[in-house]
Amino acid sequence: MLQVYSEGSGQRINHQKSSVSFGAHCPEQIKERVKTHLNIQNEALQSNYLGMPSWVVRSLSNSFNFLSDRMWKVVRGWSDRPLSRAGKEVMLKSVIQAIPIYVMSCFRLPAGICEKMRMTISNYFWGIENGKKKMHWRSWEWLTTPKALGGMGFRDMELFNQAMLGKQCWRLLTVPHSLCARVLKGRYFPHCDFWFAPQPRSSSFTWRSLMHGKKLLEKGIVWRVGDGRRIQLTRDR
Repeated sequence: MLQVYSEGSGQRINHQKSSVSFGAHCPEQIKERVKTHLNIQNEALQSNYLGMPSWVVRSLSNSFNFLSDRMWKVVRGWSDRPLSRAGKEVMLKSVIQAIPIYVMSCFRLPAGICEKMRMTISNYFWGIENGKKKMHWRSWEWLTTPKALGGMGFRDMELFNQAMLGKQCWRLLTVPHSLCARVLKGRYFPHCDFWFAPQPRSSSFTWRSLMHGKKLLEKGIVWRVGDGRRIQLTRDR
């Protein structure tokens, strides 16, 4: 695994302020070749980058607990502000639900973390009095139902997470010359296209998350038949 952190403006990179980090099993010879090629000599490891964990440990809940904790802290800061039910809805949708969007577009969050976020949103919407949550008069399924269908239009965190990962998969298909797409193709599917890419046991957590989004993309993707040269009758739908 290779990660590069840089600081600069425009197309110029300040090599003195940049650092590179390697995986634990990377040989020293490869490290020196990479640092010489990139002209970056600083070797460092940052625990977080752009608000996301640089390393995902085996306990996924420990890696992503900061999301539910951050949402809870923001909600607690509103406890002294009396808001109407409509005001709570606006604040939850515009502020709280926006906190995990960036992380959701890169990683598949554990079900336990999504459940904590759901409880934070639901408890604050219905209200808390004397440290105890009030009666929830409607189910979470009703809260997440679109308003056009009679619900409240809140996000189902697990479904929204999969949708964001599916969006990243769509970018790999539509922008195949991007750096991210070329790196993933060289690592996981160098001899086939994205639809037939495997998921080996040694794959990274990022790739396993993308494969989760791919399942959703496969349900809605269609192929417009042209000359038929790329169609494989035994595998394509």
